Amino acid sequence: MTLYLEDEVDFFKEQHELLEQVKAVINQCLDEEDVPYEVEVSLTVVDLDAIHEINKEHREIDRPTDVLSFPQIDTEYIGHINWDTLDTASCVNYDTEEVILGDIILCADKAKEQANNYGHSLTREVCFLVAHSMFHLLGYDHMTEEDEKTMVRKQESVLQCLSILR
Repeated sequence: MTLYLEDEVDFFKEQHELLEQVKAVINQCLDEEDVPYEVEVSLTVVDLDAIHEINKEHREIDRPTDVLSFPQIDTEYIGHINWDTLDTASCVNYDTEEVILGDIILCADKAKEQANNYGHSLTREVCFLVAHSMFHLLGYDHMTEEDEKTMVRKQESVLQCLSILR
């Protein structure tokens, strides 16, 4: 797995150990889904103003949010990636031969705020948000109650496996 990091707010400059845990979460999500390819993921860390603008531009929601996911692979009809039938021609980086899963945009300010509001560590909050976003990149969503239960179960499984608890 290749992680391309763009840290616009120097969040991980102070949080080196957290970056390693984020990488572990991404890898555990890939393991959870038995992803048979080497993949690349882009993670951009931004402030409230930047995520507000991105949310408004791409989702037409005029407020900041905690994390946004921009999947490269279209799973509109199947709900998750079917690795057996994936046409990698549309999602491979030809230089590295890795499948491009997509982009995660994480708001450091919201992660800090939510960790405080929920009474758990910043590590737990950031890792939860990354796991949540990874499952979006892997084709999952939470538009129905059943789909939400599936995502919650998968996210919690990853975090428990890595002992990242509340």
